[in-house]
Amino acid sequence: MKSSLKIFTVFGIPIELHISFLLLMIIIYAAAFAGFISFYLAFLITLIFVTVIIHELSHSYVAKRYGVGIERIILFPIGGVSAMEEIPKDPGKELKIALAGPLTNIVIAAICFLLILVFGYTEFLKLSYIFIIALEEYNWGLFLTNFLGVNLILGIFNLLPAFPMDGGRILRAYLARNRDYVIATKTAAKIGKQFAILMALTGVVLFNLILILIAIFIYLGADQEYQAILVSSMLEGLRVKDIMTRKVETVTPDNTVNETLYKMFKKRHMGYPVIEKDKLVGIITFDDISRIPEDKRDITVKEIMSKELILAHPDEGVATVFEKINRKAVGRLPVVENDQLVGIVSKTDVVRTLEMLEKQRIGS
Repeated sequence: MKSSLKIFTVFGIPIELHISFLLLMIIIYAAAFAGFISFYLAFLITLIFVTVIIHELSHSYVAKRYGVGIERIILFPIGGVSAMEEIPKDPGKELKIALAGPLTNIVIAAICFLLILVFGYTEFLKLSYIFIIALEEYNWGLFLTNFLGVNLILGIFNLLPAFPMDGGRILRAYLARNRDYVIATKTAAKIGKQFAILMALTGVVLFNLILILIAIFIYLGADQEYQAILVSSMLEGLRVKDIMTRKVETVTPDNTVNETLYKMFKKRHMGYPVIEKDKLVGIITFDDISRIPEDKRDITVKEIMSKELILAHPDEGVATVFEKINRKAVGRLPVVENDQLVGIVSKTDVVRTLEMLEKQRIGS
């Protein structure tokens, strides 16, 4: 079941809303209709999330200019997440990508400030209006001031050196100028975890659930990011051809589902490339077969195989392929060269390689 819904595409990047976010918006507007909150507040909350999308699009746009693939942007109740390929390890490029989001928020805040001056709404330029949403009045001056405050808070908050937030990435880019990238990541992740702990404690004291959730997100994100960079470092220099299985078991489109299932149990492989006239046309997995009722498993593989193929190349880096496997949530990738299937690489292959490298590291 798909957990997010695509709403539109910008710069070729799909924007999706997570189910939890949709539920949150339903609750917010239901509360507005019931009179628990004002429609103005509901509208402003909606615009806050629009600003978050703009924030993430800023990161993604700069990243795309440096050749980073952007799969999608997903909006969650606690913020937006850009699903992108590995960030360049060049400190200068990472710095620009990380700065893009917060600077966009600050620019929006500056535009709101200029509009307030131009249209003479300066009576609203008070801390009580900028940082506290007023509910008694509804006019453009109040809206611009509230929106200024929202973007200022988002911009400054994201600049906190709490890795993997933008400020933490900026810190890593600064540290990586004169030290090893893995060490820089470890240091930034450690600082990020310390910030997360302080944030969680503050959330407990203030009874602020959102702050606690953000703290958990930062803490777990910092650890996952460090582990990912560590794995990438260990796999550096390794190519798919170094670890792939060259003798590949395959099936044809005309094999029945029952025949394929029997082969899976016999060979103990849960996925097979589908070959027709020496050409890769699909892939069939145990997950595909498990969806078919037992009394209908006399149908052929071509009726249920996956035709949207995620491929690897023999000279592709193992770290890149491992990230692709995890991001796409697949167990194995066919390895293709000159339109010919030359091997297959699985998540198990990569994990086994990592275990061997770790043993070698400890042994040395």
